[in-house]
Formats: sequence, C-alpha cells, structure tokens
Amino acid sequence: MRLLFVVLIAFSAFFILFRFENTPVLVITKDERIIYTKRVEDAKFILTFVHSVEKTPVYEFYEVLADGTLYLYKTRYSSMGAGLLFQAEGSFEIKDGFFEAEIFRKFKEISLRVSHLDGHGIVFNNGKVMFKEIAQINDSLKIFCRYSLFVKFRFQ
Repeated sequence: MRLLFVVLIAFSAFFILFRFENTPVLVITKDERIIYTKRVEDAKFILTFVHSVEKTPVYEFYEVLADGTLYLYKTRYSSMGAGLLFQAEGSFEIKDGFFEAEIFRKFKEISLRVSHLDGHGIVFNNGKVMFKEIAQINDSLKIFCRYSLFVKFRFQ
C-alpha cells in the first residue's frame, strides 16, 4: 500500500511539473535516410536559396500546419528575373528593397537538389542549416514535417 502511495505521489508530481507538447519536427532525408531533424518550436521556417540566373537571394516563408502540411505563405526576393514571381496570389509590396508577395500553397513535402551556390538552406528562429553542410552538391533531398510529443517543464 505504501508503494502505491509513493508511485501516485511521483506521478502527480511529474504531471504538475511537466507537460506534454506536440511539436513539429522538420525532417530532411536523402535516399530515404534521415540526415537532419530539428524541432520547429514556432512552427515556422524560411527556405532560402540564391536564384541561379539572377544570383540574388530568395526567401520562401513556411508554416507547419496541424497535419504536418507545409504552408508557403510568402516569398521575398530582390530582383524581377526569369522564374521569379511577378504576380502575387495575395498582397504584393516592396519592403526594404525587397519584393514581398503573399502566396497560398500547401505541400506535403519539398523535393530539391543541393545547389553549388552558397546560401541554400533553412533558417529557423533559433538558427539555420545550410544544405551543403549536411549533403553534397547535387544531392536530392526531401523536406517534410511530422509532429512528435515532447515533455516540457511547465515553469520556464
């Protein structure tokens, strides 16, 4: 009986001090093997690359939806060249010398090849990963998100 009491107290203390949180995890695979994972605490990230013709940076802003879908909601770039968006699906404006266009597209995954140009990667609110750091030039990568349960301290 005493053991049961101790176990109940321990469980109660655990649930008072900690909580379970379903958090999106960004996953990058190469040849069906996971080569990188990162928790995306705020459910947002930016895919960045240098346009192959214009040689200017392009930023695609994504949000991870509740089902793990990647929602592309904005793109930002500095030149109007071949293959760059010239007609927005929502608002279109110029901010700090960059064109910003609202986009409303959803993806289950993003497939891409690692560029030989620097600046090809993902930016998070607390860091970044460049694709050439985790893979070789011209490797085929897939990016997707899934949710995982994490235990977090309640009083942070």
